[in-house]
Amino acid sequence: MSETLAPGMAADLLRPSLVTSEQIQMPQTLPTTATAPGPQAPLTIERSPVPIERVTGVHVLVADANGSTRSVREQQLLAAGHRVSLARTAFEAIVKATCHVPDMILLDSSLADIGTSETAAFLASCPVTSHIPVARLTRGRAVSQRVLDELRRRSR
Repeated sequence: MSETLAPGMAADLLRPSLVTSEQIQMPQTLPTTATAPGPQAPLTIERSPVPIERVTGVHVLVADANGSTRSVREQQLLAAGHRVSLARTAFEAIVKATCHVPDMILLDSSLADIGTSETAAFLASCPVTSHIPVARLTRGRAVSQRVLDELRRRSR
């Protein structure tokens, strides 16, 4: 490594980290839930009740502002053998869709931050998510049989 530094750079920026692997302690098990503090409602990350080895279906992102219908839809999709990611807002759905790239996105009409039409248009215009089918769900209803049939067809 050269000892010459660019103007304004401190010498310690180029030194290797002084943290050793013995100093890093990893948890033996993952927590069941993790909550991030914040001025808004806390973001809760929960582990799936279905072991990942048994999940063979497609990956579905469910975006729903209502917690009770979101969990009903999640349980319905998990029971059908699909992997499920959840989002509470349209913005969160866009972020998760670009990061996780699910096989299908289900948008509920209850999303208040960005409308379902605008969210679907944004997802369609993004090169990462443009290939993902988006289904708009009626507020408060379970996932329709038509959507479940499409998911079953895609999992083959």
